[in-house]
This record gives sequence, structure tokens and C-alpha cells, in this order.
Amino acid sequence: MRAKPSALIYSGGYSHPFAETTSVLSGYAEMSGFALVVEEDIDAAIARLAEVDLLVVNALYWGMTQYERYAPHRERWAYVLPDTHMAALRNFVVRGGALLVMHTGTICWDTQPDWIRLMGGGWSWERSYHPPLGDAVVELTAEGRRYSNGPSHFALVDEVYHRLDPSTDCTVLANGDVGEGAQPVAWVRREGAGRVAVDALGHDARSLTAPGHAALIMGLLAWLRVRATGEGEDA
Repeated sequence: MRAKPSALIYSGGYSHPFAETTSVLSGYAEMSGFALVVEEDIDAAIARLAEVDLLVVNALYWGMTQYERYAPHRERWAYVLPDTHMAALRNFVVRGGALLVMHTGTICWDTQPDWIRLMGGGWSWERSYHPPLGDAVVELTAEGRRYSNGPSHFALVDEVYHRLDPSTDCTVLANGDVGEGAQPVAWVRREGAGRVAVDALGHDARSLTAPGHAALIMGLLAWLRVRATGEGEDA
């Protein structure tokens, strides 16, 4: 019998309630059948990739060079991901690992364009932005309804990132709207032998536990677990 699949959540960073959101995500991962470990140190997380089947990035570290308002925070929070770490992340997925990127993970590691390529889309300082945290409506696509057993249309309170520009090889599962037009907020793609899922929602526990969002996350974890376990294939 195959050992229980394992998941590592890389958690922490600037200006978000990561302890809160990682606690919720940990519960979902365990409910989905993953043995779980949480790391708040990127070097330790990269070193453990060989031990896990799924990596969840629920963090916010980037170069912080764009605006002077970040200057007081750079000493603590600014981070440039080394090329060796980026290569390890890519190899993890290409060789069959599963990757789930949550919310601020789409902003991480802005000096590494291969991170956006691996996700299939993400934050661009030239194009992307988000309105203030507030009421939003999420609509699952036809493909998204295949991944979730929850409502196809639901409301939540969140930051809805705009202009993440998922690439043409991504399957968009959900669009979010705060009154400025629908924006892709969740998608999946394949890279080599691995699977990648991106959920750009999830600012706090209110978002993660909204019933429609919770059902979508559980669906993503089920899809990623197929890759992790080899228990059958799907589309």
C-alpha cells in the first residue's frame, strides 16, 4: 500500500494573516488525505521538496523595490529568490510534483520570471492591481464546476487581483468580480509530469471558509492529489 501523500505549506511574509490562512489550508489538506508539514523558512522548504508530493505556497516575499512606501519594510520582508531555488521549484513540478499557489503567492518572487511561467500567470507590476478588500462575487466556469461540488456562484469578502493574465495553456476555473468586470482568479495547468493550481483568492479565513470557495479549494486539492498518488487519471 502506498504511503499517505505528503504536503508542505510554505507560509509567511508581508502584511497578511498567514497564520490564520495557513491554519485553514492545513485543515483542508489533511481532510484531503495529505500528511502535512508547515515551513516558514524558504531554504528549509526547498530542502524538503524531495520528501513531499504537494507544495502549497501561501506566502508573500518579493524584492520590494517598486515603491518607496515599501522602504521601511525591506529589511524584514524583501527577498530575492535564488536561481537555484527557482530551478528546484521547477524541477519539483516537472518531475511529477503538485503545486498549489494561493493568493499572495502570485505576487511572490518578482525577480524570477520563471515563477510566473510555472504558475501560468501572476502579478505584473506594470499591469496588475487590486481594489480594496471588500465584497466580491465569484462565478465558476463550466470547467470549474467539474472541480467543485459547491455552488457555481457565490459571494465572499476578499482582495480580487486584476490582470494576472493566465496563459493560453491554463484552464480557468473561476472569475471574480467587484464591479470592475470579471477577472480570472483560479486556474489549473500541467507542467511536465506535474500539476499546477492557482487560487488568487484567500486574503483571510473569511474568504477561505466561504462555502463556495472552500468547495473549490477542496476540488483543487483532489485534482492535485491524483498527481501525488497516481490513483487514476482525469482530464
